[in-house]
Amino acid sequence: MALIKGILSFSSIFTATVPKAGGDPKFTAMIIMPGNDPQVPGLLAEVNAAKLNTFPSGVPGNANICFDLYENKVTPDKNYYDPRLVGWYAFTCSAKANDKPAVVDMVHTPIIDPSQVYSGMNVFVSAGISGYVKGTGGIGGWLNGVMSTGEMGQFGRLDGKPSVEQMFAAAGAAPAAAPAPAPAAAPAALQM
Repeated sequence: MALIKGILSFSSIFTATVPKAGGDPKFTAMIIMPGNDPQVPGLLAEVNAAKLNTFPSGVPGNANICFDLYENKVTPDKNYYDPRLVGWYAFTCSAKANDKPAVVDMVHTPIIDPSQVYSGMNVFVSAGISGYVKGTGGIGGWLNGVMSTGEMGQFGRLDGKPSVEQMFAAAGAAPAAAPAPAPAAAPAALQM
């Protein structure tokens, strides 16, 4: 099992979705990291070991590989291709609809509001890496859980949605909170 830190991109971690190519609904996530990230050699070694174990005669040419350069996983013909990520690595992982991944914050409290975890955030992902032979076969990343750091990655939101500050900049600063009312005076003690 791998613990991977990177920038969350194109995730469906709260609701399982059906892939565009069809099939069963899945929870999915893509994690991106720079090419010089110290995690890269270890992840490549895990993928290569899974390739040897699953495909001793060689990996089929059309096999899906869960960890590769971004430009090999997201080609320029895709509408969500981002040229800033050329030379970066992308790790893709998924879980079946009946195996929902844990989604937590840095103190391991479950996050139930999907708006709190979005494309562009720094996260840790717990995932397994292994080979499979179903369909075209490949080396899959099996999503176990996501832990949000609460920090934005270096590119900001990758989903194109503006921040709250950007959406409401023209409205001016948020109104100041009204001061709390002064506490009521305690009743005078009864004298005898």
